[in-house]
Amino acid sequence: MRIKTIAISATASVVLGGVLGVQQYISSQITTKVQREMPNASGISASVPLADVPSNLTSDSIKSADINIKSFALKESGTKTSLDISASSISKAKPTLIGSLEITATIPAATLTKSSEFNDAQIVGNTLQVSAGAGGMGTAILIPKYANTQLYFELQSVSIFGNQISASSLPADLQNQIKSRSQRSLTPPKGLKVKSVSLSSKGLSVRMSGNNIQLGKLGSGL
Repeated sequence: MRIKTIAISATASVVLGGVLGVQQYISSQITTKVQREMPNASGISASVPLADVPSNLTSDSIKSADINIKSFALKESGTKTSLDISASSISKAKPTLIGSLEITATIPAATLTKSSEFNDAQIVGNTLQVSAGAGGMGTAILIPKYANTQLYFELQSVSIFGNQISASSLPADLQNQIKSRSQRSLTPPKGLKVKSVSLSSKGLSVRMSGNNIQLGKLGSGL
């Protein structure tokens, strides 16, 4: 009985090792595809769920994968961002077609605050806080917005000596000034739509999603 148990355990270990090996191979193939079709990307890694390995072997597409890109230069501004990609139905044939894709592009906090048009900009929670008023005695609290292919900051409130003044109580011209100073063009690649923009300690994140996206065109369109 003991010999039989040992034999079963050894067989299971061999099978599991084989499956893990296939999982790593599929992940490396996806990484290679991304490197080839998104040449501006660096620090690329990919992973596929272990449970998908059997279907990935027999199908003409990869069921799903998570792809992380540490650095990618945006086409319009040259700004370096990180990309987190969740993809499903990834074709094995060339060109690589992704059936469903969700991508989050994040501009690092240090880059955002350094390139900001505002004085002493810093990210606090999910807002950008900047100096305001004579001598910077106040603090303007800004939130990111996206509309009509434009990414910009909107004034939420101003704090002076601990007193909070909502944007609705301030001159409309001040809101327009904030928008015009921070406005940047952001046109998603064909097939993608911007779903949300947000701030965190990591930086400014833009979440996009779409269907039937060609990987090469994603790389040239971002």
